[in-house]
Amino acid sequence: MYGEKHDLHHEFPEYEKEIHYLKMNNNHFARFFNEYDEVDDELMRIQQEIETPSDDYVEQLKKKRLFYKDEMYFMIIKHKRKEKKKAIKKEKKRLKKKSKK
Repeated sequence: MYGEKHDLHHEFPEYEKEIHYLKMNNNHFARFFNEYDEVDDELMRIQQEIETPSDDYVEQLKKKRLFYKDEMYFMIIKHKRKEKKKAIKKEKKRLKKKSKK
């Protein structure tokens, strides 16, 4: 849609904390994040008619943006699962210690 924000923070506001963590601690995610932003900025300039490339080129950009978005979403979900497993393990350990008392 014209003028609609597609930056990752608007796409996944519920994962704000995870996005920040991954940007700071995962080079692969950070690289995809930067490339996604570059593609999104270019598409915004095209929507604002600052640039006027061919329709095929615009479609390639949209597919590229979607690819990055999907990949980063899977990285976020994987990170959340890993953190949840750590929390469960920590809680089990705490309960085990408590039951020994």
